[in-house]
Parts: sequence; structure tokens; C-alpha cells
Amino acid sequence: MLEKNSPINEVKNFYNFSMRENKSNQKINLRGNPKNKDFTSKVGKILGIILPLEVGKIAIKEEISIICTGPNEWLIVSNNSVEENESSFELENILYENISKKDLGAVTNVTDQFTIFSLKGSNIYEVLSKSSPLDFDMLLDNSSAQTLLNNIDITIVKKNNENMDLLVRRSFSEHLWDWIKDSASLS
Repeated sequence: MLEKNSPINEVKNFYNFSMRENKSNQKINLRGNPKNKDFTSKVGKILGIILPLEVGKIAIKEEISIICTGPNEWLIVSNNSVEENESSFELENILYENISKKDLGAVTNVTDQFTIFSLKGSNIYEVLSKSSPLDFDMLLDNSSAQTLLNNIDITIVKKNNENMDLLVRRSFSEHLWDWIKDSASLS
């Protein structure tokens, strides 16, 4: 795992909007055939939860959230913070041993690839709609969508109307952070 120093070292609060970066959540990309019973049953036993099979659906357990990002792809996000430069992730190792090594699928740690922005407030839609084609009113609670925001690929995780997470590639994070701050200050 890379040592990373985020350029985002602030929490921003506006009138009806706040934003912060979740820097220390582990993320695992999981790929496999959902029609393969060995794959789905092994993953289900390891995670203690059934994989969501519809793109955009999210399964939530106390320790993890599983986002279905494609017909054969999931993003597993730790709901608990870990040490900033922690290089071991027990769940990743267990999945790798039981899925990747047995040719049932692929397990990749993508913690360093993505960061998460947590957004809260009554005007989240107004702020994000300024530069996204997504119809935010169509997004259900506890669901996700992949879209563009200011020409940057993101995954939106909607918890409810006033609480969303944005998963963004770390290389675009500072630019997107600054754009959201500007957009929120004008709302």
C-alpha cells in the first residue's frame, strides 16, 4: 500500500451543506461470476452477507458496505477507519485466499485509488446538480450511481436525502474538492 498524504486537510461547513474527506476507509474491488454458486456462496460466507446483484444496489453490514458497480463487480468499503498507512487488511487476505487463489474471481485492494467525500445538508442536490447530468431525485436511499461531476467519474452512494458519499479517484480529489467548495459557497 502506498503512503499517501491527502491534499485535503479541511472540513467545510456552509449554511445548509458540509463536507469532509474520509481518508482511512479500506476499499476492495471484487470481481466474479454471480451465476457461479461456488463464488457467491463462498463470498457470502466470508462476508456474512449476500452480494447485491443489481447494479446500484448496496448491502450494508456493521463493518462493511458492498456496492454493486457492475454485473460482475462489487466495491467493498470498510465502514470503520483504519490507521492511515496500515498495509494489512484481514478481509482482503481472506477473500484473496478463497476467491483469487481458487480462480473463482479477482480481489484487488483499491484503497489508495479512491477517496470518499462525505456530504451532508439539505441542498446536496442543488450543489451537485450544477455539473452533473444525473437526476438525483431518481436515486433511492441506500443506493448508488456512477456519473460525471464536473467531468470527473464518481460513484455516488446515497444514504438519504441529506447524506451522501462520493467515491472519487484520488488523482482528481483535490480538483473536485475545490469545485464542490465553490459550488456550495454559491448555493
